[in-house]
Amino acid sequence: MSDFIFTEMEIDAIGEISNICLGNAASTLSMIVRQTVDITPPRVEIIEKSEYIKNVSTKKVFVKVSYVEGLQGCSILMLEEQDAKAIADLMMGSDGHGDFAKMELGELHLSAVSEAMNQMMGASATSMSVMLDRKTDISTPDTQFMDNGQYMAYTFPNDDKFVKVGFRLTVEGVIDSPIVQLYPHNLGKAISDLFLIKKAKEKAAKGEA
Repeated sequence: MSDFIFTEMEIDAIGEISNICLGNAASTLSMIVRQTVDITPPRVEIIEKSEYIKNVSTKKVFVKVSYVEGLQGCSILMLEEQDAKAIADLMMGSDGHGDFAKMELGELHLSAVSEAMNQMMGASATSMSVMLDRKTDISTPDTQFMDNGQYMAYTFPNDDKFVKVGFRLTVEGVIDSPIVQLYPHNLGKAISDLFLIKKAKEKAAKGEA
């Protein structure tokens, strides 16, 4: 049971990492859509899957990124349907409100969003490599449009505790929405542990110097 408990220091560590990684991901998205992209400082919480599904049961675009080097596990980024369509529309060279954004969400939208997230989360993984002092690499994202409960039950049948990283994403004049990133508790623990170990080593090295 103690493995499920995160200390304040561990939660702060995840927040610090997320702030840098998501900031670099936002900069990458800005280059992709050729618009100003901003994010708010992330808020980190520990949640239960069952409670989350009960309180939020709508269809969303889920972007699953698996770690293939440096870490084990996967993270999930959740987007609102309209935001995914707006990102895809911007990538097609429109203004985020064009015909592509008005179409019913389909494979073309999901493919475009997956491409954007691949670059964004690749930038995030590069930042994480530096912050954890460990080479970190990701798989090609798997993007699905599904109901919250159906997706979470399908993807995480044996996990109930998650680290929820919430922030607000704005793309000038197009998107202003809350975004959620989820880590299974064991991956969140691994990330915070590696970061705190690195900081402890740096502190010890400065003390010796």
